[in-house]
Amino acid sequence: MTGKGKVVLAGSALLAPVVLVLGLVVLFVAAVANGAAGHEEAEAAPVAASGGAPGKVAGIDPVMLSAYTRAATQITALRPKCTGMRWSVIAGIGKVESNHAAGRTVAANGNITPHILGVRLNGSGVGGNTSTFTDTDRGRLDGDTAYDRAVGPMQFLPSTWNGPTGQDGNNDGLKDPHNAFDAALGTAAYLCGTGTDLKQADQLRKAIYRYNHSTTYVNDVTGYIAEYDALPTGAGAPAAAKGRAGAVINAARTELGTPYVWGGGNTTGPTKGGYDCSGLMLYAYHQGADITLPRTSQQMRHTGTHVDRADIQPGDLIVINNDGNWGHVGLYTGNNTMIHAPRPGKTVETTPTTGYWEKYDWDVRRVL
Repeated sequence: MTGKGKVVLAGSALLAPVVLVLGLVVLFVAAVANGAAGHEEAEAAPVAASGGAPGKVAGIDPVMLSAYTRAATQITALRPKCTGMRWSVIAGIGKVESNHAAGRTVAANGNITPHILGVRLNGSGVGGNTSTFTDTDRGRLDGDTAYDRAVGPMQFLPSTWNGPTGQDGNNDGLKDPHNAFDAALGTAAYLCGTGTDLKQADQLRKAIYRYNHSTTYVNDVTGYIAEYDALPTGAGAPAAAKGRAGAVINAARTELGTPYVWGGGNTTGPTKGGYDCSGLMLYAYHQGADITLPRTSQQMRHTGTHVDRADIQPGDLIVINNDGNWGHVGLYTGNNTMIHAPRPGKTVETTPTTGYWEKYDWDVRRVL
């Protein structure tokens, strides 16, 4: 790769490398938290992620897979003229660049440790790149104040990342190429450019070639994309809801991978870095249908119209009595799945409504 400010192919040459508040304030915060921190759900069976991805793919860390699927959903708003983006395209890049951050620890919020750094781009020929890229970021991203190195699981040059490519994929206020969600969304943005149709093989190849000027690279990436595209999504794939229900579900899906934060979230997005279960519903319904729900799950239980569990439809709220106080709420997405913010230490996820959750009492509320 020799183009200035582009991504360097370096995947094959990576370095091994409180205060307690009394009275009514306590009661209010406890209500906001909805009791969601109190449950420890059983391990859920894999379900399809957003964008038609399987819930589990051999060789891909679950957080990395979540980052790929989330970025494929987010890019539609970020680059509305770009069509055909899907998780497999981003995953194809991630496979070649870093083998999906293999050998590293990927935290629930997407942070990758230790950092993935490419070879020093001093023209030595190591790693297959003979171009020289002197330091552009004072070593902030790559730790090298003399020359640049490709950084993160998607191997961006600092100069590329610090341009329009860098993205905040997990809504924590930072644009970090060493974060899976940020890097995946940055990859989607770079591939999309100002607009392209990635369903067309020729346009897909051109986009990948822009990412790295190597025909071999393009062939490798498209080969992996084809493999990922061929994977079954499984019977648990969320239904493709339409209209306002679809818009609400899509709004929630853009937050997949966002950390659970006790009391977090409002109509405009995450607060304090994340969502609790009702905060996510507040955001999704306001963004997707311009409906402002009450703040807590207990209050949401009295909004809209009650429907029987057997009559549930995509876009319905599921208020769940898992703690004796109707302390959890999720968004039904179809085919026995829901999107929810589970508990501390977890992130917004798609999970089956069968198994663990079906043993509790539900109050299904139709708001749309």
